[in-house]
Order: sequence, then structure tokens, then C-alpha cells
Amino acid sequence: MRKNNAYLFGRSLRRSGPWTPAEVEKICRRARAAAAPLAAASPEYVLDTLDAVGRFCGDKKGAWYRGAFREMKEYSGFSAETVALLLDSLPRMFSRAETEKRLALEVGLPGALEGCVPRDGYAGEVTASPRGAVLHVTAGNVFIGAIDSLLMGMLTRNANVVKASSGGGAAIAHFARALKKCDRRGLLASSVAVLEWPGGARELELAAASSVDAVMVWGGEQAVSAWRSAAPSTVHVAGFGPKMSLAVVMPSALAAEGAAAVAEKIARDASFAEQQACSSPQDVFIVDPALRRRDPLAREFRLALAAGFRKAAAEIPPGPLSFDEQAELTRARGLAKIDAAAGAAALESAFPSTDWTVIAEKDARFRPSPLNRTLYLKCVDSLGDVAKAVAARRGMIQTAGVAGTLAERREVARRLSPLGVARITRAGAMLEAPPGSPHDGTFPMRELVRFTGVEGAPSAVDVLSELTEHARSKSPFYRKHLRGVPPIVSEEGFRKVPLLTKDHILANSPPDSTAMFTAPVRGGVYFASGGSTGSPKYIFFEDREHDKVSRFFAASMMSAGLTGEDRVANLFVAGNLWSSWLGVERALALTPAVSVPVGSALPLPVIAAYLRDFKVTVIVGLPSFLLKFAEFIREHRKEYPFPLRTILFGGEYAGPEMVRFFRSVFPGVSVRSVAYASVDAGMIGYQCPHCPGAVHHLFESGQYMEILDPATGLPVKPGATGELVVTVLQKRHMPIIRFRVGDLGRWVEGPCRCGRADRRFEILGRCDDRIHAGGAHIFVGDISRAVASVRGLSLNFQLEISAGKGGDRLKLRVETRGAAPAPKGTEAALLAALRKNCRDMADSLDMKWLAPPELEVLPAGAIERVARTGKIRRVIDRRVKA
Repeated sequence: MRKNNAYLFGRSLRRSGPWTPAEVEKICRRARAAAAPLAAASPEYVLDTLDAVGRFCGDKKGAWYRGAFREMKEYSGFSAETVALLLDSLPRMFSRAETEKRLALEVGLPGALEGCVPRDGYAGEVTASPRGAVLHVTAGNVFIGAIDSLLMGMLTRNANVVKASSGGGAAIAHFARALKKCDRRGLLASSVAVLEWPGGARELELAAASSVDAVMVWGGEQAVSAWRSAAPSTVHVAGFGPKMSLAVVMPSALAAEGAAAVAEKIARDASFAEQQACSSPQDVFIVDPALRRRDPLAREFRLALAAGFRKAAAEIPPGPLSFDEQAELTRARGLAKIDAAAGAAALESAFPSTDWTVIAEKDARFRPSPLNRTLYLKCVDSLGDVAKAVAARRGMIQTAGVAGTLAERREVARRLSPLGVARITRAGAMLEAPPGSPHDGTFPMRELVRFTGVEGAPSAVDVLSELTEHARSKSPFYRKHLRGVPPIVSEEGFRKVPLLTKDHILANSPPDSTAMFTAPVRGGVYFASGGSTGSPKYIFFEDREHDKVSRFFAASMMSAGLTGEDRVANLFVAGNLWSSWLGVERALALTPAVSVPVGSALPLPVIAAYLRDFKVTVIVGLPSFLLKFAEFIREHRKEYPFPLRTILFGGEYAGPEMVRFFRSVFPGVSVRSVAYASVDAGMIGYQCPHCPGAVHHLFESGQYMEILDPATGLPVKPGATGELVVTVLQKRHMPIIRFRVGDLGRWVEGPCRCGRADRRFEILGRCDDRIHAGGAHIFVGDISRAVASVRGLSLNFQLEISAGKGGDRLKLRVETRGAAPAPKGTEAALLAALRKNCRDMADSLDMKWLAPPELEVLPAGAIERVARTGKIRRVIDRRVKA
């Protein structure tokens, strides 16, 4: 039957005669012409199209699968079972989850193919571009290798020409037809060509190599050298020569699993694709000096390998061998018989069948196998002996499959990496490399792109300008929000960008809107924000953004004094889209400290017992909960001793009174902010040991902060108080630009004693912590000091303001400390404390501009908490109507 054995940019054809150099040159130049449109395609289009190809190829009932099965069985010579296994790998290989991860890990700079991205430690940015037209020179009968090379070319948005070996074009062209079927836009399908010609056709090699931008050669050393010499110096040639692999068996695996189970894994590794893959084991080294002395030919394990091969043959029958393959196998068995007669070897095989062969040798040197399920078995004393045995094959060993512990795999890597071994994996998984594994000691996908460095760290204006234009072009909300704002060329120009409020976020974020988003949601996390003041907002962080926030958070905790000697109890609220508990856990994983993730939902005695039992040195949580916990410990300190040295708080302000109370319960404890952050903006500031009170360093690599005069909207003078406004520099999926955090603050001038260059600022309370009522300016911090000065009261309170007939009215709710009722005269003492600490309030009371506040003394825990967060709404202003 005549078959189509070529594919040219969307057209399948049957080529019976040889290609001419002129034809090959024309095809490669056409690929070059197709490269530019594909390079400009979106990554979403490429990833989604390839995902569709994988699903299409996985339809076993479809005509394409049946045709592919016939083509590939004929081309490879493999058994039907082996061909089915190879075809069944295509859906996973092309799945979006797999290709997206692989692209990020192998190129190494996520987003670089779309634009300039920062690189850690580099004073500048890096971008990547496809090379253009790539020629893939494939060899052998493992057709999956050719398809994988083509896949890498498509993922990096190159145009691709696949040169198959004689007879291989039909199978790969059949795959290209699946690509055409699934490619709705046609860009990928029209940028691929598949040809076949025999190796060594020098004129064709010269024509092809001079007409493309890169060549990926998969073949022997001779083939790689031939293509390098054929290509001009301007054409990049990446060669991947044939490699061999080995298995290492440690005594720990034999003791834990038994010889039969370990041997079965290795035999299966050697049976898949008839050992044709570079990662198929050819030699097996048992590292056991006692066994080498007792039984150097490892009879038990040798027989176990034979049993493993028999089992594999029943599940995956071997394919027929060519005459040359049979001759090689017969020669290897004959030599083994001669050595066996001299006591230097032992042979187990399926004779008279060629299905499998095991040859045990006393000679420890690595011996290349004739393949087709043939293993050489060696006993050695140490991993050093394994290294000596493969030293002569330096640079030719690809994979070591280890039956042993993780520590033993690491030791194998230490010993064999200098010899060029590229992969260390588990025995039984030698042909299952995860996305991002190096191949031949490098990452082939990096050979398919060019990297360009944009030197010099971008200025603040550069970053703000690029971020603003990105948001304007990609986000429906920002397109309207920034209407009329000219391109940003200065910090003064940036101040023309309207401020972003919580109401903006609420109206333009899920569940009702995605207008703030610059791309569809994929790979990330949602958090809720704003539950202490009303309906929560839902904030989305893309995976890379969330990872960056976690790294900032970890750096913040380390700056506050966290060390590898610490055991940290996370007492934040978990679940309910709450970010702090999860954020602490992710951040702690990036520090040397030990996490004790207790949470705050358990009864206080249970929490205290955990802290005692694990000898916790650091607690982190919401101040209102930490206060409740400290009150419990004060009453039960003898039952629950633990060596606390640091309290890290976040989510609420902890004033001087609260800090003094913590230190009265835990003498000598350091009380610091875990970070200055918001769910909307992520990590904004951090404290070092030299930051007193509410002073923080700004995370300048991630945040641009302005401190603005609320009346004019202009920056305040140095040291003056203003409203904090932040722009998140590295949040691009849901940009946060000029966001009103809701806090007052001021810049702290001068360098910090810690030596860090990040500027410092001081948080001076919430913008709504300054209440105007009855002619008085009342600050929540003043009320906090008044409450703290009254014996028997906790630091939890709530101020309610309402409008009465005679003017504004105040109601102050406070809680007692512990279970005891408030002492007699508490209300009078509280009123006196308010007059003393809130001078404006005292003046308004004296002038009769403000009625005396209503005071409500409640039992501990009686003030209503926000159910989602456990916070107390400090101020309820009922004069404000929704």
C-alpha cells in the first residue's frame, strides 16, 4: 500500500524518489518564512493546541489512533503491546499541565518568551526569542523521540523541519496530520515539515544546514560531527549522541524489598522499547562487598532478573529481531558461555528464544549491551568501584537507576556526576523522566531559544510605566480607569493615575467580575480580603506571584530574627480563603525554622499543650487572639511552660500597652511585626531588629510606596504624616496600582543601623482610626491607651458612633480580663482615663459639644467578632449610610 511519508506545511504527500538539494533548501527557507508569525503567537494558543493534539491522539477508537498503530508498529518493529504503550504516552506528553511545567523548567525563565523578565542576582532583565527555523535530525526506531523533539520546537514557537531516517517519515507525517486536525488557527500545522532521506547524503545535509537557524541532531557521534561540519558558523547545532545507562542496587533495597521485587523493576526498565532508549539500563551493579566475596556472580539476583524478564515478556512481548540484531545477541551469549566455562561468568537466557538474556561477570568494567533485553550483572564493593567501572565511558552514561534510599541516590550522584551522568532516578522509573529533567547533562529546550540581556536595573519610572501600560492594554477595568492618563515618563506623571480603592476592587473582582484581570485565571490561588469592614474582596495571585510573596514573607521573618534554632507555632486562622495561615506555612518552608502549624481553632489548653510539648520558641498570629492566649497562659503558666522568645504579630496593630502586657506574661520576649502586608498588595514592609514600634523597611524590590497628603493628593514633606499608597511592582495578573492601603504613616529619614538600603516608614494607624465626632478628633490609639490603664479590663474594645438629636453620640464597649467580673467603679475609672488620654474628647465634653460616652463593660469574649477572621471591628460609624 502506498503511504504518505512526507508532510509539507499542512499538506501530506507520498514521496517515492529522493529529494534534491534544491527542494530541501526551498522547504527549509519556507520554514524560515513561517517562523515570524508563529513567534508572535500567544503561548495560550500554542499550549491549548498541543493539549488538544494529545487528547485527539489518545482516542483509541478513532481512525487516527488505528492508523498510527499500524504505521508505528511497521516502522519500529516493536510488539503490539510496546507500540500501544508508546502511543498511550502521547496524551500526557502533550497535556497542558505537562508542557507548561516543562517549558518553565527547561527554558528556566518563565515569561521570557513573552517579554523581558528579571533574573535573580542579575542587574537587568532577560528576554528569549525562538531561533527561527529548526531542523530536527532524528535516528533510530523509537519514534517518540522524534515527536518529542518536534514538541520542544513547537513549545518554543519555532518553525520545524523533521528529517526522519529512511522509513520513518510515514509515522511522523501521520502525527503531523493529527496536528493539522487540531490546529484551528493553522499556525502550528503550517510551520511544520517532515521529510525522510538516508543518513550520509552530504549534498542534502549541506542544503538543509545552510537554510535553517538551528539543527537538533539525535544520533551517533559520527552523525553529530557530520552536521556540525555541514552547518555554517551562524547556524546553531546541538548534538545529542547515543547514551547508555546503568542500574545500581544497594543492600538497603534488597533488605527492604527483596531481590525479586528489585530485579522485576530493573527488568521492566530494560524491556520497554527493547532497550532502544538512552535511559534503558544495560549494566546492573550490586554494591555489596559481602555478596561479592560470597557469590561474585550473584546467583539469586541473576535468577530474579530472569524471572523479571519472563514476567515482562508476558506483559510486553518482545518484537522480532533483525538479522544483525540476532547476530549481535548470539555473539554476546557465545562469549558469555566461554567465560562461564572459565568460571568468570554465568549466563541465563530464554534460549532458544531471543526474548531476554542475563550475563553475570566477575569483570566489573561497564560493558555495552547488544540491547533487546540483555543485561550485564556485576558485583562490586563500593560506589567508588562503580565509578571506576564506568570511567572509561566518561560522557556516555546518561541515567543511573538506583534501588536504594534518597541518601544513596544523592551519593550516587556525587560519585557519577563528574563522569557525565545526567540523571539519577529510582530503579523502575528510568524511562519516566519528570518535566524539567536534564537530558545529556543539559536542557535541550534552551538550545531552541536565544537569550538577550537588557543590562542595567530598571528605574522606578521604567517599572511603573511598563506595569501601567500592561494593565491598560490587558485589563478591562484599567482600560477605563486609566482613560486620559498619558504614558508614564516621570514619577510626577505617575501621580496622574487615579487612586485605587477597595470599592474598585470589590466591584471588579470575582465572583461578580474579572475586569481587573489581565488574562484568564490559570495556576494560582484566591484569597479573601476586607472582611473586617464589610463584604470580602477576592484577590487572585498567579503561581509565580504567590511564590514571590512567600519569599518576601520568609525574608521578613528572617529579618525579624527567625533562625534555624526556632520552632514556630502558627496561630493564625486557617481556611475560609484566609491568607495569613497559609502564607506563614509557605514562608516557613523557605526558612531554616521548624513549623508547628497549630492554628487558632483548638481549645486554648490544647494549643498551650502543643507549645509546651514541642518547646515552641516563636508564636505568630493575630494580636487579638495572641492577647487572649497570653491571658490564658498568665493564669496557667505552671502547667504550660515553653521557651518563648519571640512573638510575631500581623493583621492588626499591637500598641505599646499590648506589648507591655505580652512582656509581663513572657518576660524578655521580643515582640515584632511579622510583616506589614495586605491581602490586596501582598508583602509591603518588614522589620529588622533596629525597627522600633511600627517602623518598617519597605520591600523596595516589590513595592512602590507614596505617602500622600489626603487634602492635596501630593507627597508629604519628609517626616510629615500622610496616607500610604502602594503599587505592587510584580503583580501583573491582577495589577494593584496606586492602592489606598487605608493606613497613615510617615517616612523615617536616615540610614538604618542594620545597614539595609530599603527605606523605612512608620505606620501611624488606620486612616479611619482618626474619628471626627462632636468637634473632637479622637484617635483609636488614644482610646487603646485609656482602656489599658484601667485595672481589670482587657485590651479588646469597640467604639460605636451614631447621630442623635443633640449631635454625635459615642458608645464604648470593653471586655473584662479573664472570667472575673469588673471591679466596682470600673466605669468611672474608664471615663476618667478617656478624659486624660483623649484631650480633644475632654474639651468637647466640657464645651457640651459631645454628650458623655455610654460605657458598656462586658464579659471576656462578648464583643462580636467578624466570623471570617476573628477580628473585632474597632470602630462602627453608624452615621455613614450605605
